[in-house]
Amino acid sequence: MAMTPLVLAGIAVAAPIAGATAASAKPSGCQVGHPDSNTGTAICRTGTGQVRVKITCQDGITGSKHLAYGPWVGVNKVSKAACGAPQRMIVTLVDYQTR
Repeated sequence: MAMTPLVLAGIAVAAPIAGATAASAKPSGCQVGHPDSNTGTAICRTGTGQVRVKITCQDGITGSKHLAYGPWVGVNKVSKAACGAPQRMIVTLVDYQTR
């Protein structure tokens, strides 16, 4: 009888791990968008997991480049990022990452 709480605790720990594996499957049916010269978006329509937009920004004056990332979002949600000052920074590439 003293072992019952330990067994139950083991089951309780195993259940979230199994759930995490299923939730971490990569999404699919993904699309990127470029609504204006300073912004990029990404959305995935099917699967599970999360997506975030990854944009390459270029400074119109110096030519230097940097990456900007949108937030991680679930399927059928839009991840959006902007480069910064729209009068100076432009998006040169829109991509995405999944997990």
